[in-house]
Amino acid sequence: MTDNQVFYRKWRPTRFEEVAGQDHITKTLKRAVVSDRVAHAYLFNGPRGVGKTSTARILAKALNSEITEEGEPVVDSDVSIAIDEGRYMDLIEIDAASNRRIDDIRELQKKTEFRPVSGKYKVYIIDEVHMLTTEAFNALLKTLEEPPPNIVMILATTDAHRLPATVVSRCQRFDFKRLSNEDVINRLIEVCDAEEIETEPAVLEMIARSAWGSLRDAENLLEQLFVSYGQSGENGEPSEITESQARELLGLGDTAISTELATALLAKDAAQALTVINREAQRGADLRALHSGTVDALRVALLLKAGVEDSISEGSEFATTMSAAARPAKLNQILHILTSLGKADMKVSSSSPLPLELAVLQATTNPATNNVDSRRNTEPAANQPQPVNPQAQVSVKPTIGDSEFEKPTQRRDRTPAEEKWDKVIQKTRRTKNRRFAVGPLLRNIQVPEPVEGKISLRFKSNALKNNFMEEMDDKRSKDALKAAITDTYGTELELVIISPREVDKTNNTNTNSTIDSENERSVSQERESAMVRAAMAVGGTIINENQEES
Repeated sequence: MTDNQVFYRKWRPTRFEEVAGQDHITKTLKRAVVSDRVAHAYLFNGPRGVGKTSTARILAKALNSEITEEGEPVVDSDVSIAIDEGRYMDLIEIDAASNRRIDDIRELQKKTEFRPVSGKYKVYIIDEVHMLTTEAFNALLKTLEEPPPNIVMILATTDAHRLPATVVSRCQRFDFKRLSNEDVINRLIEVCDAEEIETEPAVLEMIARSAWGSLRDAENLLEQLFVSYGQSGENGEPSEITESQARELLGLGDTAISTELATALLAKDAAQALTVINREAQRGADLRALHSGTVDALRVALLLKAGVEDSISEGSEFATTMSAAARPAKLNQILHILTSLGKADMKVSSSSPLPLELAVLQATTNPATNNVDSRRNTEPAANQPQPVNPQAQVSVKPTIGDSEFEKPTQRRDRTPAEEKWDKVIQKTRRTKNRRFAVGPLLRNIQVPEPVEGKISLRFKSNALKNNFMEEMDDKRSKDALKAAITDTYGTELELVIISPREVDKTNNTNTNSTIDSENERSVSQERESAMVRAAMAVGGTIINENQEES
């Protein structure tokens, strides 16, 4: 594997366990290999960049190379190395987009009559199989009905509904799911750690959201950012990729500006919304990015209003602001605003603020005005009904967080707690004795503050916490972190690890776990399980509070 390869090829998974987010598929394939119950045809369906072709190659390795007891191919075997380098004779990959005719499939049929050259199975991977013509599918069907011995065909597609039912019925179908943001972020952390890429915590989250579940797209975006902003500086150290740099390259608007505009729209403050748009237009900001960021913020408000609280990071300033702004608004009002912004044609004239201004004016009118007015026509004239909701004509400032939006273009000063924690991160940025560097992991927690001789680390996900605990199993890493904390805070502090959804009760020693006893679970953690809560509701009790994490 050469160093000049692009990230998505360099970091392509080589074993089943390295395939991110597809455990429901890899476990089944490993069992099939171990039990020697391999099908003659597979159909891998799913979005782009989620591991379909990589899994097909790993399966080809497992069928022809030495395997472990779990069904994993031995990565340093001759067959695995040959497949990784693209020179294995018994693995044939075909791009159906450029080989879609019936003649191409007939040529493939002739080749299947020959036995494998050196391996046990000859594996054919037909990528983008939905691009085949109807005649080509009919020709392929014959091979799927009566496959030659020692032949395995793997069909990969992003559109399984475009395949004939006769073809699908003759394959074992596996549906690859779109990766969650957490799966993407965890993989990017590994890449950043190996490539010595330094980023602000929000950068990887922005990449994951922009990639929409495609790990290949996410790795490409990370490489673009690294090439543009992460090269070594004057002192030989890698430059840290900042949130503003990522927003510029990804074409995303500033969160504070987008949140300010979204809050004004939710308050039906047309004057403030137009002020924000004109201010950004005058300073040359990308109005399409502002439009996109505002829609994203309003989408979060819509989900929060509907009771969906898992759409954003809990406890973030953005979540708090949008939750407060959405609280007085009605669901149909938020829907009306999103519909109005959706009609703004920002592609035609991205430099002119007029399309966005018109959308804002439409969004700040009451969606139920006509129905209200028709009822008010029957009321006495003394009521003086207005044709438009007065709130749309009067500037109403947001009641929560006004000070946060007075100067949205200025970045707030860092708090003393943030400055101290940055020192700890810098001191441990190169601390790595197992798999993970400590510093980058510490960027993914809420900034802690010492309380009664303890300092609590709350990670954004259980996967990040598990990576941290694995590194802390090495005494050298643990001692280096404790030394960095002692040096920064001037006293030795006890480390308390808190799960993402665990209630922070640092004063109660029974609800938190330290590094030395992380495997012990507390009663409050046990009660987080829906099944446990249901059992307790009917009179059940917890008799075993401790359980090893899998």
